Amino acid sequence: MSNHNPLFQDLSFDPEQVTAVNRAYDLACQTLQNIGQLEVDREIIARRILQAAGSGERDANKLCERAIHGLTALDYRQHST
Repeated sequence: MSNHNPLFQDLSFDPEQVTAVNRAYDLACQTLQNIGQLEVDREIIARRILQAAGSGERDANKLCERAIHGLTALDYRQHST
């Protein structure tokens, strides 16, 4: 698990929220890996977590759920062949 994700380095959250955001990101990435969805754009996950955290959520599990709930085909990376 990462302690400080570069995507979250400029947060203006309190330390508890920063910890929750980092934990939620790790949980979301691990969850997606566990279900075989490795190609989700990690920046989309990060933005969704930040949006939920910005509205006051501090629970890492809830932040994770909000980040991965409702992902669509547009949220996956486009690969050229």
